[in-house]
Amino acid sequence: MNISGVSVAVDSTGHLVGSTLTEIPIHENDVTAVLMQRWIACYMLYDWNPHHAGYAYLNNKCDWTQQVFKRLDGMAIDAASLNDVLTDTLNRILLEDVEDFIQTHMKVWKCDRLTVEFQVAKAIAEIYPRQES
Repeated sequence: MNISGVSVAVDSTGHLVGSTLTEIPIHENDVTAVLMQRWIACYMLYDWNPHHAGYAYLNNKCDWTQQVFKRLDGMAIDAASLNDVLTDTLNRILLEDVEDFIQTHMKVWKCDRLTVEFQVAKAIAEIYPRQES
């Protein structure tokens, strides 16, 4: 079977099989965009430099992509749902990283989650201002 020009292994039921998936691109969606904003905002609570935050995000994105394929390695994935599975797995990993940021902020600042979430929301509002229509 050939998906997106990449030859992949398929089992007898038509499901994709693990390790050859690393050549298939992971598509991002609106959820990825929201999680990216939250990740950038969490980072900028440490270092208010958008260039540093963007660079750190891109560096981590390579690791997150590798984690996606590690988590899915050996799993049978239906070809029809491959893009969704890859995207959902990436979003889950990104969400876990955002959660780690929040937990770290809570420990360092010795505060509750609401305090951190409020600061994240303020940072997002400043970094990504609403577009008036």
